[in-house]
Amino acid sequence: MDENFLNIQPSPLALVQSLRDIGYSMESAVADIIDNSITAEAENIHVRFAWNEGNPWLAIIDDGYGMSPAELTDAMRLGSKSPLKSGKKTTLGDSDLA
Repeated sequence: MDENFLNIQPSPLALVQSLRDIGYSMESAVADIIDNSITAEAENIHVRFAWNEGNPWLAIIDDGYGMSPAELTDAMRLGSKSPLKSGKKTTLGDSDLA
């Protein structure tokens, strides 16, 4: 695997059930990821999706500043806190992008 990528695979069934129980939708998840890209000062955000013959995938790729491997691992945990410093943030939810 390329050293720039870290493959973290949560238990899909447990994760989906947990998120469904709290009312978190796919749309909200995608918006949150795009918000993170904007907060990380991304100038380009690409959203790609393919049905892939019944094995769908979604990729959200940006050129914002990244996280260390430890920050990324922690961020992938359900209920983790953002490693980003607090301050003024322009996000999909509070900007003219929505």
